[in-house]
Amino acid sequence: MQKLIYTGDDDPQLLSERRKPKLPVQFSVTAPFALIRFISHPQLSMNRIFMEEWVRQIQEWLQAGIKIYFFVHCPTENMSPINARYFQQLLEESGVLVPPIPWNNLQQSPHQLSLW
Repeated sequence: MQKLIYTGDDDPQLLSERRKPKLPVQFSVTAPFALIRFISHPQLSMNRIFMEEWVRQIQEWLQAGIKIYFFVHCPTENMSPINARYFQQLLEESGVLVPPIPWNNLQQSPHQLSLW
């Protein structure tokens, strides 16, 4: 089954899908670094299959000496920090050597800030 960039049938993702074409995910790097903006789903469980694919790709790129900048966004803003932390956990569980995030030492989960 070919994965598409936008998958989901609830409001935030569905609205995004209507404005953007359905294209297959293509992993490529044209510089010594990669900047990835991962648009996550508001339901954490919906992200796992896509995040696992990114974990494998990031591990491959890191082994090739490529520097990775990974940004997690969610149309439901308050889920962005939760989804980012989940992705970090998947990286660590898979043995990908990434620096620990400061959240591991916090008593409370961080909250997404607002620009407005």
